[in-house]
Amino acid sequence: MAARGVETAVITQTGSYFFDRANAKGWTTFGLDFSRRKNVIRISREISKFLEQEAPDVIHAHGARSALPVSLLPRSKRPALAYTIHGFHFDRKGTGSRQFFKLMEKLCISRADRIILVGKADEAFAHKEGLVDDPQRWSQVYNGVELPPGCTISPQPEFDIVFVGRLHPQKNPLALPAILAAMKRPHATMLIVGGGELEASVRESCKSLGVESQITMAGTRSRTDALELMSRARIFVLPSLWEGVPVSVVEAMKMGVPVVASRIAGNQELIHHGETGLLADPLVPAEFAEHISSLLDSPQLAQSLAARAASFASTAFTIESQVTAHLRIYENAISESRLRRPR
Repeated sequence: MAARGVETAVITQTGSYFFDRANAKGWTTFGLDFSRRKNVIRISREISKFLEQEAPDVIHAHGARSALPVSLLPRSKRPALAYTIHGFHFDRKGTGSRQFFKLMEKLCISRADRIILVGKADEAFAHKEGLVDDPQRWSQVYNGVELPPGCTISPQPEFDIVFVGRLHPQKNPLALPAILAAMKRPHATMLIVGGGELEASVRESCKSLGVESQITMAGTRSRTDALELMSRARIFVLPSLWEGVPVSVVEAMKMGVPVVASRIAGNQELIHHGETGLLADPLVPAEFAEHISSLLDSPQLAQSLAARAASFASTAFTIESQVTAHLRIYENAISESRLRRPR
């Protein structure tokens, strides 16, 4: 954005990875506590002060947690609003809370001048749920994903399988030891990179299934370190229960690591089974085990899938295309905001 002449400021969670990274790069950075939804009015006031101070042309909110406090501001007190929806999480709520969070999502959508989706599956879901009122305001833009220089698959991998992600129910990490156990290969090895609330449960499952000696748990790592560890494996596995468009899969594809992932909407947008990777039922570890074993037994098949995946990912997920798309959306949002602003 800076190279295109755009001045950018960041409002993000105080103490987060992005907060520290933005500060280190010398960007104008403001920290707020977005962790509690009950603070939405206070957050809204803080954002209002920032807008008065910086007077930006457009504010870009990522996710409902940041979009909601901006949505509560009067149009006369805020600039154009672009809102990126990173998945519709209300669909995972209980019956009562689902409707409440859907209403919050509709409020953010109704107040935004432009809405951005990161994947086609989310676009289809939005239409099904009746969230799309004016299709002209909606755009689908893939995230640009660039690897650090020299980040390629190791010619002599140390691990057979690698998982990189949060140990959170969404990522279904308890399937990992079950997959390794179902493979029935005592010499197969797995590397798990990431931390989270299910870490203790994963360790316990490794013990109970008798695969503890085959699994290395690397814990939480920086993105650079995580990608370097990913490059040391023959196969990347992601057994998630739901996804938007998972960046980790794109990273593995660009790196040349063949992917076996769950057969769910977000992954199917990236992986055509048998062409750019393999898909399996996230609730059936044996199906994952079968696919992984087939790639270990046939390096030629693994290489073929990885080559086609790398070609696709390197074309569809570039920073340049993402920036170009967002600048066009910002211009449209500013024009839309001027039309909607009360006279």
